[in-house]
Amino acid sequence: MKTRNTLSLIAGFLSLFGALTTGSLLGQQDAMNAQYIMNKLFINPAYAGYKEQPTFVAVHRSQWVGFEGAPVTTMVSFDTPLKEDEFAAGGTMMFDKVGPQTRYAFTADFAYRTRLTNRATLCFGAKATAEIYQANLTDLSLTSDFTGGIDDSFLNNTRGVFLPNIGFGAYYHKRDHYVGLSVPRVIRNKLEKPGTAEFELLAGRQEPSLIITAGKIWKVNKQVQVQPNVVIRSIWGAPMSIGAFFNVIMMKQFTAGVYSHIGENAGALFQWQVNKQIRVGYSFDVATNQLISTNFGSHELVASYMIPTRKKKIVYPRYF
Repeated sequence: MKTRNTLSLIAGFLSLFGALTTGSLLGQQDAMNAQYIMNKLFINPAYAGYKEQPTFVAVHRSQWVGFEGAPVTTMVSFDTPLKEDEFAAGGTMMFDKVGPQTRYAFTADFAYRTRLTNRATLCFGAKATAEIYQANLTDLSLTSDFTGGIDDSFLNNTRGVFLPNIGFGAYYHKRDHYVGLSVPRVIRNKLEKPGTAEFELLAGRQEPSLIITAGKIWKVNKQVQVQPNVVIRSIWGAPMSIGAFFNVIMMKQFTAGVYSHIGENAGALFQWQVNKQIRVGYSFDVATNQLISTNFGSHELVASYMIPTRKKKIVYPRYF
């Protein structure tokens, strides 16, 4: 009976995703995170509590260094299992700047976790987001068109637009593999203040995105394991993004890998499990499209800290 109920929940969740991902396509506005494997809470609320210990994660990414107006993103997240193991909670603070656009986002995440077997767990999550958006368009140096005119859309700034949102996610994991499915943002907020002329004239919106993640670990010997991962992101109005990662875990302490988002970038990462509580990572990637000659690549630093607890011993290492 428990298995049947779980399958019904999965079917309902997939139906919801299907409903959310049909319609016209418009635009992409999500921040990037190359080392998402250390920060999956940002894209999937169902990930909360996976580490089975209260965990802080900090990420800073400088993209396309040397390119004027290039994206810069900083995130700090926290998640923890609650007193009852069936539930977990977390949250994220984010600052993201792309050209004249700036976003401050605060999210709260909640997850319900159910054991399917002794080592298989299925989690469902919900996310609530409060975001402040602004665009200083008058800071841009504009080039007039062939008639000598300038687009009126760039003559006004957008300041302090409040963008509330909700999202959902599912996350299944066992000792050696996982699959995640999420829509971190559902509401199609307009990027202008209600009641203004720009709100009526301009079509800029936040758009829903569907994100699928999966990974597995294969043991080579006592000291070496390989860990392929994939992340697929589909955003209304943008080409589908497919990222492939291939990591090698050595002595359960060091991780080195390469990755590529097809048609976007390619790079390498290194992570070090300093001790049972601290993990740090660095990644570097370069654009594989027309941006390749316009910048000095993208750099990302990440660090996590797990707070020691007296909770029962974790059955197996949490590599994901």
